[in-house]
Amino acid sequence: MKRTLIGIGVGPGDPDLVTVGAIKALKEADVALLPLAKEGGSSVAGSIVKSHLDRDWTSFVFPMKGREEERDGVILDQLERLRPLWEGAATIALPVIGDSTLYATVAWLFMQWRKLDPCMELRLIPGISAHSLAAARTGSFLAMGEERLSILPGTAPYSDLRDSLHASDCAAIYKPSALGEDLPRLMEETGPWPSAVRITKAGLPEERIEVGENALTPCEDYLSILILRRQGEGE
Repeated sequence: MKRTLIGIGVGPGDPDLVTVGAIKALKEADVALLPLAKEGGSSVAGSIVKSHLDRDWTSFVFPMKGREEERDGVILDQLERLRPLWEGAATIALPVIGDSTLYATVAWLFMQWRKLDPCMELRLIPGISAHSLAAARTGSFLAMGEERLSILPGTAPYSDLRDSLHASDCAAIYKPSALGEDLPRLMEETGPWPSAVRITKAGLPEERIEVGENALTPCEDYLSILILRRQGEGE
C-alpha cells in the first residue's frame, strides 16, 4: 500500500486561525498522530484542533533537545512500535503548530519514516505562521516595498545571525530565548531597530506582547518570536 504522510499546519495557537483544509485533512486521515515534546506531556497542536473535531489520536514524542542521532533514534523506535497501526493506513496526519513548511517537526518524521517505507509520499498543508500573527496582533507590517525580510532561528550561531541581520531591513527571529544574554548585544551590533515586537505563546490564552525596548531584552520562553524593522511606524 502506498502511504502519504500529511504535515498539517494548524496556526500558532488560536483555534480560530485553523484553516478549513487543515480540519478536513485531519478528519479524513486514517491515522492522526498527536505530537508531544515528552511522554505524558501536553500537545499544543492537539489543543488547537481538538475544539474542531473529535477523533482517535496516537501520541508521538518529538524530543526538542538533545543530539540529532538521539532524536532520530527515538522517532525510529516509535515508528517500529507503531508499525501494525500504520502499515494498514493510506494516510497519516501530523498537526504542527504554525506553518508546516517552516521549522516543522514533520520534516524529521518524514526523513526517518522513509527509511522504513521508501515509497512514502509527503503532502503539506500550510498554516498561519507565528510571525504573521505577531505582526497582525500589533497592526504592523512585516515588510513593505523593497524591504528585505529575513526569517531566522535564534538557535543559529551568533555570527550567522549578526551577518543576516546586517543585511536585512526586517526580520523575524524564532526562539529568541536561545540567545539568552546575547540578545541585547546582537540588537546593539545590528541596529538600530526602532520597530520591535516580541510575542510569546502567540494565539494561546497566555499570549503576551512586548514592544520597543522591552522586546529586546532576554526572554526565557521557548514559544516566542521577535519581529524587527529598521523603519519605525509611519516612516
